[in-house]
Amino acid sequence: MSEDIKDLTVQEAEIVPEEPITLNPIDLEKATEWEDFISLWTISQEIDMRNQWFKGDIANRVVTVHGESSLSKFADDVHEKRVTLENYRRVSRAFPREMRDFNLSWTHFFVASYTDSYNKGESKFESEERFKWIKKACDESWSTTRLAQEIKKEHALVADNQDIFTYYEEYLGKVGHVLLHMEKEHLTKEQAKKLLDKLMAVYSDFTVYLDEVK
Repeated sequence: MSEDIKDLTVQEAEIVPEEPITLNPIDLEKATEWEDFISLWTISQEIDMRNQWFKGDIANRVVTVHGESSLSKFADDVHEKRVTLENYRRVSRAFPREMRDFNLSWTHFFVASYTDSYNKGESKFESEERFKWIKKACDESWSTTRLAQEIKKEHALVADNQDIFTYYEEYLGKVGHVLLHMEKEHLTKEQAKKLLDKLMAVYSDFTVYLDEVK
């Protein structure tokens, strides 16, 4: 392992409390300059990202304190699917706190985590390829799509393909829910046709894209 990657894979570190980030409605009421709105949006994005990491940390802590079997009950009590908690949990296990400071989205880390297999029996990942990929994504300013493409190109996707399928299946389910609950009464016939044409175009592109699956 190269030294620059090795430096990034420290497994244990003292937990340093993060500075709290808050959004105050008063700040929005006072905002007038363009940069004010940019700043508020950036803060909201940071809060979103911290929440995703924290959900994973919560799930890990639940299992640590109450055992592996407790996660299903916890998922029921917080009205989430277990697979959703497992996804959050996986990413938090894959990347310790000192590895979460890259200027990348949580989804980057989620994608990269599937370049390593997780050994449930030994409670650890069997390799450290994910660190290399997340560093590449940061250095090259890759989007999540580009990262996934590069991983696929190198045949580096080695872990838990079923989990990835479940993630995207669930995501498509959410998209379907949004589409079937839009305020269609506020659309004109022409607008409805444009939306349908757009959806069919995405479907066509998606079909071509999936034709590459071996």
